[in-house]
Amino acid sequence: MELRESGQIGNKRRIKGDFTLMAISLMPIAIAINLVIGELVLIFKIPLFLDMIGTVIISMVAGPWVGMLTGAITNLVHGTWNPVLGAFFPVQVGMALVVGFMSKRGMVKSFWKAIVTALIAMVVTLAISVSITVVFFGGITGTGSDAITAFMLSIGMDMWGAVLVQKVIIESLDRIFNVLIGMWIVKKMSDRFLSKHKYGDIYMKRYQKSKV
Repeated sequence: MELRESGQIGNKRRIKGDFTLMAISLMPIAIAINLVIGELVLIFKIPLFLDMIGTVIISMVAGPWVGMLTGAITNLVHGTWNPVLGAFFPVQVGMALVVGFMSKRGMVKSFWKAIVTALIAMVVTLAISVSITVVFFGGITGTGSDAITAFMLSIGMDMWGAVLVQKVIIESLDRIFNVLIGMWIVKKMSDRFLSKHKYGDIYMKRYQKSKV
């Protein structure tokens, strides 16, 4: 019993320890990146969302818990003018947790490792997204991609299968691009900036050279 309680206290301290002043300062910037790029994508009618790049960045350098809160706030803010997007905040949470934990294990340091992480994030977030779409919206969210769902239903698929196909077609590449773009931005950051973040040393050029 005592061991379990001490373990819980240790976990709480580790989570709290991720929320450094620098991490908290980076959160509004990451949220802004998510919102601005997400809106630009809509304006230019790009067939992706790209609204989790900020979440990926902060999850890599500040950890999964900071990324989780950043992603959730992003979609809740988005939800003030688009309630449908607000309901999908668990998708951002899933992305942050996968990227954050994989990043701590060095799995977002190279292109192929990032692809593996992106594929895991894709599976997790698609499962969340499909569940929300079917359970809370009956499979229809009022977007153009509903046409794919309607077609799948017309050829005999059930609702879960139809929504899954729609999500795979529309969102799979989006998840991969979010991770790859986020990784590219982090790798362009200076060692001086990265050194100020709890997990930034993983991506410092000096640190990587010393490991060779």
